[in-house]
Amino acid sequence: MERVRDIYTVAHNWANRIGESAKASNLFFEDDNIYSYGRHFLIAKHVANQRGEQAVLFTGRTYSRSTSAHVTIVRNASRHLDKLPVPDPDLSKEDLFEKWYGDIRNIADSLAGARKPQKHILEIGRVFDEARRYADFFDYELPEVLVKAGEIQSGEQYHDLLQQERELRKTQEQRAQAEALRLQKTRLKDWRKFKVHYLRTADGFDYLRFHKANQIIETTQRVEFSLSAGRLLYSFVLASLEKGGCENCGETFLGRYNITEINSRFIRVGCHKVSLTEIKSFAKKQRW
Repeated sequence: MERVRDIYTVAHNWANRIGESAKASNLFFEDDNIYSYGRHFLIAKHVANQRGEQAVLFTGRTYSRSTSAHVTIVRNASRHLDKLPVPDPDLSKEDLFEKWYGDIRNIADSLAGARKPQKHILEIGRVFDEARRYADFFDYELPEVLVKAGEIQSGEQYHDLLQQERELRKTQEQRAQAEALRLQKTRLKDWRKFKVHYLRTADGFDYLRFHKANQIIETTQRVEFSLSAGRLLYSFVLASLEKGGCENCGETFLGRYNITEINSRFIRVGCHKVSLTEIKSFAKKQRW
């Protein structure tokens, strides 16, 4: 890395793309990025979009008095460049949108009962304008919730936004869970065929498979036990169900796993939860 005369030269060289790197005191740049003290604090970075237009992502962070001085020097050196203010140039697109949305929400929290709500509304507009300029430059689509947040003009609108956000997140979670369950069906088949050794389930249940060669039962959490031990547990489960099931059943499996619950839907043994449907299906295959 080239040593130059002072931090002003570092900032000037970075802004004008002179050299690949330079350092003076605690300000330095490497390629497109210029840092204060270390790579933990990225002040700005040169970027380009698909249209060939160039700009600079410029941090909105603060850290210390000396870093603030570095930020000012870099800002002055790059005054001729198109600057896009962002919370942190090191963040991904998704993280930036999330940060802008969180900032707007924090501002909107102050709207209720505010003596001068217009001040908060203007600040919301400023934050949203940052997000919009960034998205426009890269031709990104702004998340719907962020667009709605940028339109907030009152506490009532903020309340509506929160309700929409809750509904959206619920829908997203439901879709993600449905997809996870769909994938589980395929992976469970592969696991039963011994194509994979471990399976993390999405439905909260554990499953069983049988090694015919060594007569060993294995769970999806890779706990193994003998066929005879499995049959003894199955007999205990059936006997318990005849009495209405149990909680804290007072018995252990393999001498170390507490049997904590048996009911008409599932059993709990240690950290395992196995459905009665799975257990009975397995037992039927073994002709118990």
